[in-house]
Amino acid sequence: MEWLEILERIEAGEDHRTDFKRWSADLRPVGRAICAFANSEGGVVILGVDNAGAIVGVEAETEAVQERLTNFLQNGCSAPVSARLGRHQDPSGWVHWVEVPGQRGYEPLRYEGRVCVRRG
Repeated sequence: MEWLEILERIEAGEDHRTDFKRWSADLRPVGRAICAFANSEGGVVILGVDNAGAIVGVEAETEAVQERLTNFLQNGCSAPVSARLGRHQDPSGWVHWVEVPGQRGYEPLRYEGRVCVRRG
């Protein structure tokens, strides 16, 4: 997914396939969203955007954010999550995104022992 597509999603607002998150040291909200998208139709978690759709930027070193997200995708759920990471430096700060495809399998993915699902 390219930056212009991410901007279109930000302008359109959150929905059942798009979730905005501020970045913090606590990855639990991001983890739940990634697991829920993987167990559903898929979607995009956009980091550095508040719930109102304003770009607030990610206040962490860019490579460290990418490394934490990559590590989470491999080890954060009950099985690895296939997803694509992206990032862009906006004048308001860095925006990162995780494009998660739906991954229906025999067993749903679990995060912290729970099955998360995203519904409209």
